[in-house]
Amino acid sequence: MAKVTIQYWAAARAAAGVDAESVEAGTLAEALEVIVARRGADGRLRSVLATSSFLVDGTSAGRHVTADLALKDAAVIEVLPQFAGGLPARWAIRDYCGTLGGPRPTVSVPIRSEVARRRCSSALSKPG
Repeated sequence: MAKVTIQYWAAARAAAGVDAESVEAGTLAEALEVIVARRGADGRLRSVLATSSFLVDGTSAGRHVTADLALKDAAVIEVLPQFAGGLPARWAIRDYCGTLGGPRPTVSVPIRSEVARRRCSSALSKPG
């Protein structure tokens, strides 16, 4: 197990409630499991992590966390949430409609088009 620091940026910082924290973990996936578990039933951080990219000691670890990405002692993991756009269309439509069947996105995306209005009822009836 390595002792690492997790640095949060933007929406990840807001969801985590701290700028940074230390954890002991052997892999990136384990480190993320620890920080999510610390927050109990509060799913905000989990939602942000699901759409974030990660840097480990300044090197991109990508958006899809692999269970075997080993961490070195004193590594710094940076959590980079989506900064602009890129939300799944269904989330944006659900945000417009004002009803969500899952975790609320961290970015409010106003959709005012007639197409979005017509799709509200069908989008809200589908999972995901």
